[in-house]
Amino acid sequence: MGVQKTDVNTLAKVTSLGARFFEKFVTSTKMNKVISNMNDVGLCDLIIATNVSQTVDFGSLKVGDHIVIILPAAGSAQFVTCAVGGDLGQAAVVGQLYIVLRPSM
Repeated sequence: MGVQKTDVNTLAKVTSLGARFFEKFVTSTKMNKVISNMNDVGLCDLIIATNVSQTVDFGSLKVGDHIVIILPAAGSAQFVTCAVGGDLGQAAVVGQLYIVLRPSM
């Protein structure tokens, strides 16, 4: 799957359905900080973990990818950056959603 380029600056400035979705899971301050740190980022992959391994479902990850982990608790998300290709860097949780964002090069 190729990188779909997204203008995240527009997301930060305009109240949109996508912004409302992220606001449901994280505080506005944290969301704005993460969005500003991910300028020129495109959606690369959506992964639902099928295994607790940090590598089994994450072969598509490249160094520098940003992963948004949607946690089951309302209002919770975690953000990690891939340090080793194909490796999440932590144990996965079966059934959990991982949104992979890749910076444009």
